[in-house]
Order: sequence, then structure tokens, then C-alpha cells
Amino acid sequence: MTLKDFQLHYNNHFVAMEYYWLILNRTFLVLITNEYLIGVQANGLVSIETAHDPLLNIMTGSLAVKGDLTNPHSYIKSKYLGKIENEDLTGSGFLLQNKNNFRISRKEIKRVEYDSSKKWGMAYYPHDGKVYVETYDDKKREFIILGNQSGSHIASIIERR
Repeated sequence: MTLKDFQLHYNNHFVAMEYYWLILNRTFLVLITNEYLIGVQANGLVSIETAHDPLLNIMTGSLAVKGDLTNPHSYIKSKYLGKIENEDLTGSGFLLQNKNNFRISRKEIKRVEYDSSKKWGMAYYPHDGKVYVETYDDKKREFIILGNQSGSHIASIIERR
């Protein structure tokens, strides 16, 4: 299965941000299949524009998401997806293309939790809380649900086996 062949619809994917190293972030297109959650890095570091400081805005302006911020697909940059659109998402090459891409077997998911509280540091970016996915090896991922998506709905889809 390749990204190019995957038909996106309401119940089989979501766009989320994940923090790492305390304040840095990256954005993922997460595909939900019968067997896996497949995370494709879809954007790098995102920041906000700061109109009150022109010098700082030169640096952060290029990192800001433009367009309709309620549309989760506005957070996706095609240059990230284009690099892997023909890769087999169930094979090892997909994971080697970008060390941040991930694949979680749905059989390994121990718990899914939705937290509707807003994520600190998200500024003016609209989001619907966080979805936590914990696996049996006690790894936990926090997905900040970007734009106009329902975190509660996403958590329920992931929980279905």
C-alpha cells in the first residue's frame, strides 16, 4: 500500500502535531488501517508569526502555517509527502526514508485516551485537544489534533479493532 494509492476519507486519517525535545514540534498525517497507525511526517517545525517584532518575524514567518487554519490539511507540506508517495507504507523503506515516520501495530495498542484540554504553546493554532496512544511496551505518543477535527472521534476510531 502506497500513500499515492491510499484514499483519504473522514474515518481513516487525521493530521496531528507532536512535540519533541520539550518545545520543538513536527506534524504528521496519520493513516488508520485495519492493521496499523501509520505516521507520515507532513511538516517540520511550525512557529507563529510575531507582528510586534519584525526581526523575529523574518525567522518565524517562514515556519508559520498559512491559509485556512481550521483545515487540517493546511498544515501539510507536499514536499514531505512527495518523498514517500510511492513507498510501500507497510515495508521497511518507508521508515528508512524519514526517521520520524512511524508505524504502530493496532494489536500493540494498550490504551487510547482523548484529552480535550488545549495544549500549551499552540498560540493561535486551532486544535481539539490531544489523543494519547499507549502501547504494550509502555511507549506513549501525544497527538495534538490540528484544525477542525474531533479528537474524541479520532480516539474512538483508533480504539476500534
